Formats: sequence, C-alpha cells, structure tokens
Amino acid sequence: MFKQLASLLALLLPILLLSACGDSGNSGNGAIVTNEVILAKSADNYQEVRHIVLRGSNQEIGAAIARLSKEQYQARPFPFPTQQAKQDRNSYIQQNFPYLAQRQKGIEAYYGWGATDLYDSSSLWYDIFPVNCSAIFFPKAVTATGNSFTARVMDFYTVDINQFMGKSKTALGNKLFSRNYILETYPQDGGHAAMVVGTFDLMNGAYDGFNEKGLVISGLVDQALTFTPGGVIHDLTKLTVQEGLSYLQMVRLLLENATTIDEVEQLLKNLKVYFPVDGIHFLIGDRSGNAAILEFFLDADKKMTYTLIRQPAGKPTIITNHSMRLNSDPSKYTYDKSQSYNTFYRYMRLYDYLQASAFLKYTLDDGLYAMSLVYGYADDASEGAAAPFPVRAIWSVAMDVDDLSMKIKFYTADNTAQKQPVMTDAYTFRLKR
Repeated sequence: MFKQLASLLALLLPILLLSACGDSGNSGNGAIVTNEVILAKSADNYQEVRHIVLRGSNQEIGAAIARLSKEQYQARPFPFPTQQAKQDRNSYIQQNFPYLAQRQKGIEAYYGWGATDLYDSSSLWYDIFPVNCSAIFFPKAVTATGNSFTARVMDFYTVDINQFMGKSKTALGNKLFSRNYILETYPQDGGHAAMVVGTFDLMNGAYDGFNEKGLVISGLVDQALTFTPGGVIHDLTKLTVQEGLSYLQMVRLLLENATTIDEVEQLLKNLKVYFPVDGIHFLIGDRSGNAAILEFFLDADKKMTYTLIRQPAGKPTIITNHSMRLNSDPSKYTYDKSQSYNTFYRYMRLYDYLQASAFLKYTLDDGLYAMSLVYGYADDASEGAAAPFPVRAIWSVAMDVDDLSMKIKFYTADNTAQKQPVMTDAYTFRLKR
C-alpha cells in the first residue's frame, strides 16, 4: 500500500501546500459573512482552525469557496484529460447534485474559466491523506436533554508529506491535517443549511457535520475497504475520469438534501460513489434518534455497492475503523491489549464505557469524555506510512442535532509525561437559519 501512496503523493507534491496562512478577521465581501482564525498555528499549537460562514445563492457560495480556497489554502484544481471527461463529470453532477453544479458555476466565474478550460470545478483539494477515528451516536432516548447527538474523535499523523513518504527525517513544511475549518453554509436558493468540520477541500471536505433538519454524519476509515485490492482509487490523476461523486461530495449531498435515515437511503439508490485515497464508512443519525452505519464494498462483479446497516432503536451506536458489516459481533473481537490504537481495542473501550455508564442520561460533555478514552496517541504505520509516525487526536466533537450546536476541542501539543494529547477547551458553535 505504501508504494501506491508514495506514488500518489509524489504526483501531488506540486499542488500541496507547504506553508500556513495566518491572516484572520471577518470579510463582508460577497457571500463571505465570517472568515476568522479561531486557533492559530504557533510553537505551542499544532494546527490552524478557521471559522467560515457563507450565505448567499449557491453560485455566490461557490465563488466564495473558490476565493477562500485560493487565498487561504492555495488549493489548485485537477485538470480533466479531455473535454468528454469534463462533460461526463459535470452532467452527472447536474443530474444528481444540482446545488453543487450551481457552486461550480461560481468557481468557474471566479477563475474566469471558459467552456474550453479543462479544470475540475467540483473539488479544490489541498493537504490530502487518510484519517482514523472513533465515534458514538447517542439517540434521544439515552440523553439528558432528550436531544440526539454524535460524539467523535478525529485522529491523524502529525508529520509533513516529506516525512510520511520517507523523503526527510524532519519536517520541511506544512504538516498534514494541520489546517482545518468549521464551515457554515446558508444557501438561499436550495439546499439545507449545514455546519461541518473539515479539511482537504473547502468545497466538499466534510468529515463531521449536521444540517438544519437534524441529520448528522461522521466519516471514519473502513480498513476492510481501504485494503481491498481495487477497492479504493490511489492515483489522484485518475479522479477526473471516475463516474459519480467522491465520498466527500456524497456527504455534502446527503447533508444538503436529506432529513432522515429513510431519505438518505432513497438518495443512495441513485448514486455511484468512488473513494479517493482511502476507504471510508459513515455513522449517520437523525433527529428522531434513528441511526445507521453506511459501508461500501465491491460486489461479486467488482462493482462498488453499499449496505445501510440500521441500528437498534434507543441504543448508542459505536463505530471505529473496522467494517461492521464483517465484524458485527463484539464478543468475537480478538486483539492485543497492549496495542492501544487497535481498532477493536478502541471499540471495546467505548463499549465498556457504555456498559458501565448505562444508568446515565448522557450529555455532550459525556460524549466528549467518552472520546477522550480513545484519543489517538501512538506511533503507527498501519495506514501506509513510511515508518511508525505519531498519530494524535486532531479534534474531538459532539454535535447536537436538535439544538443544532457542536462542542469541539482541538489538539495543540503533546503531554509526554502522561502520554496524552493536549486539547483546547471546548469551543461552541451553533447553526442559525
């Protein structure tokens, strides 16, 4: 796997950002309501976190995303190999995700691209690589407020691209997964308002998020899909000739169009989804307390398909990085307890917590506490790194789908004595309509 990833990243070197942007403040230009650095990189802080609020038509939001992606993240679009490939991709998006098609018009207008330009306006990638994590969905039946919520911790390698590829023993530039954002979008001509936590692509890069109707989604690595031969696209030069939507675009589509798990299932029936870089599965919940795990896999004909695993009503749902389709019975999990970052170990840590605290009516703070039990703090190479590199909890978030709010903490540095990541106090954000 590493050789494939090394080839992929070598292709990306010219377009990946290796320096951080430190400007902050609000902008009233166009659809940009807020563009503020809430956590700045420094000697004591690993990451920059930017809070962005966009309001306007979908085309205006697209133009704002193009501007911010260029100015703040130096993102560069991938080119299509042919006009036919461009037409095929854009026709599919127009048919299945028209809100994204409108945002593409804004991006194209911002850059001044004409009909003969070959750039892909559906994604604006930067700082891309795979992610690990753990999450729990708490249905309203078990919460103190009667509101359903999801708690999740995002883990990632804290090295730069040159270290990851084995080209350097020291960081030469911007570290991976160190420029993240809270993004609120309020489209005025179609699509639900949504709040997401993301990285990699300001247009689509949502790994945690919810919409105004109370649908909540978290995406986590699915090791079964990641390590299935042919199951994941590793060569980003081929992305522009894939049919369908990337999994990141799928998340945006679901957040902007669905209200319930049932509506998610209806939308999925008409989609073709592909996976840049890594395999991902998803924990999805709705305001009524229903939850499901969405997993993709190759069928007997080597075609990508999916299963939506409905979860028992009124009970919390755990997900880490192993396939729940293939490993549905926790009593059969086997693992080395000395390997604290093992996916089955983390699942059982959360399982034991829920068993021991079943008498509780859970709060968002309880969800954040549960995530602290499985914070990433290990040296690991299981996702294709050149060597065992530090994996750390990048953010820990709890999202309330009734209150439309999130509490989120961010990684800043290491507590080497206690072998724990140092996290900020919780920030609170609330989606407004």
